[in-house]
Order: sequence, then structure tokens, then C-alpha cells
Amino acid sequence: MPKKVPLKLTHLTKTYGQYRGIDDVSMELENGEVFGFLGPNGAGKSTTIRTILNFIKPSSGSATILGLDSVKESVAIKNHVGYLAGDIALYKNMKGRDALKFLTSLGKKTDWKYVDELVERLNANLERPMHTLSKGNVQKVGLIQAFMHKPEILVLDEPTSGLDPLMKEAFYAMVLEMKTEGKTIFVSSHDLTEVQKICDRAAFISEGKLMGIEDVRNAKSLNLRRFRATFDTKPDKSKFAELKSVKEVIVNDNDLTATITGSVAEFVSELAKHKPVDLDEQETNLEDLFMHYYNENKNA
Repeated sequence: MPKKVPLKLTHLTKTYGQYRGIDDVSMELENGEVFGFLGPNGAGKSTTIRTILNFIKPSSGSATILGLDSVKESVAIKNHVGYLAGDIALYKNMKGRDALKFLTSLGKKTDWKYVDELVERLNANLERPMHTLSKGNVQKVGLIQAFMHKPEILVLDEPTSGLDPLMKEAFYAMVLEMKTEGKTIFVSSHDLTEVQKICDRAAFISEGKLMGIEDVRNAKSLNLRRFRATFDTKPDKSKFAELKSVKEVIVNDNDLTATITGSVAEFVSELAKHKPVDLDEQETNLEDLFMHYYNENKNA
């Protein structure tokens, strides 16, 4: 029997009067993948997540988790999902452990040995009232509550906010362990390096619109390439900027850097006319993909 799609969004839209928080967002996650949801602050990441989990109602479109409708079957969905909010607020007068016990009493089965393991790995303090903890330590408790029942799906909104580099590494290890167990993890972030480190695929969102979904492990899946050429004299930027395949040109003294999509033949032909003294291809990464999508969307 085939596994159910862990998370599917179909033309999901949320409007606030004339303003669209998210606009016609569609995507489908695969079982056992770590999926990044990238975009600047205010892009619509948190609105998407809150709509998926039925904290706010969609204006149109739909979302399903494991085949369950996010609006009609939201109660059943909560048994399968571990969630970390971007603006986490956990019972400020409770101790961390008491807050976790209270959440467990709501119906989620918890392996307390696993909780203790997470406490040790994250160097978390569960014995102090939540309001006395720093932002980073509150974040650790939030991560523990999301992971503690080993859910089939994790939905994490800016999960490393407030964590120091060492604790970020501990979190990355936790995510990859869940992946090896066949869990699906949806990670919202504005940190390109973080997403490239742990995710299999990533969606790019800007101003509420989905710009694209790409394989993180293969930044060249768009056939996006970058070349740097050095000349004896300062090159004429306009000669390269007008080429159809060239998406960006930067000139710095005698160096020219060009970002290209598709065939490089046109660029190479123009390059030959100007006789560069040196030419090398630079590695493209997730940031290049993001900027490509952002610029394409802005110019559309």
C-alpha cells in the first residue's frame, strides 16, 4: 500500500482585505525528505505554516497532511505533527518539564528517555520557569516539545533562532536522524546556508508567491552558471548585459563576473571578441538560485 503524501498544498491563498499573505501556493512533499521553505522576513513563510496547521483559515485552496484535510480534520492531524512556532511562547510560569508534561497530557505519547536524551544533546534546562530562560533556552524547550513524540511530520518555523553554533549542529543532527527513520521535515528559514546543509529540496517564496522548488543538492538544476573573466583593461559591461542568457553582470576593475542560464554559447562568443587573459567558472550555490528566482519574480 503506497504511503500517503506527507504534505500537499493546492492553490493555497490567504488574504487580509486587499492584502494577500500568500497567493496560490502549491507544493507536494515526499516521504522522508527534509524540505526547506526559504524567503526573507515577511515573505509569507509563517502565514503558510499557520494556514497549513489551521491556526488561520485559508481564503481559498487547500492543504492536506497525510491525506487529512487541514481544516476539516485538523484535530486528527495534530497527532501526527510536531510543530515549532516562529514566535514560540510556552506557558511562561511553568517549568520546562511541567510544560512538556502538560502537552503530553493532551494526548501525544512521549518517550521520556528520549526527552532526557534531547535535553542532554541541546544542553537544555527544564527545571526553571520558562519566563526566566533566555531566547535560546526557550527555543531548546520548543524543539524538544516538537521532537519528543517522534512525529511522522515535523513543521519547524525558524528552528535555530537564538541557538549558538554548537546547538545548531546538535539540531541538524536531530533532523537528519529523523530523516533516517523515514520522517518528513518541513523547515522554514531565511538562512540559506542552513537550508543547503540539511535539506533535500527547497521552495522559494517572496511577497506571498512561490517562486520555485529546487533540488538543494544540485544547485545547477537550473543550468545556472557563473563565470569570471579578467581582461587587460576594464571591460564594457553593457556588451554582456544585453545578452539574452546573461542574468547578471558585475564589473570590478578588469574583472567581469557573469551569471548565465541556459546555453553559454552566446556569452563565450562575445567573450572571444574581447580577448580575456583569464577565465574560470565559479561554483553556484543555493543563494544564486534564490537570487535568480527573486530577480525573475521582480521583473515578471
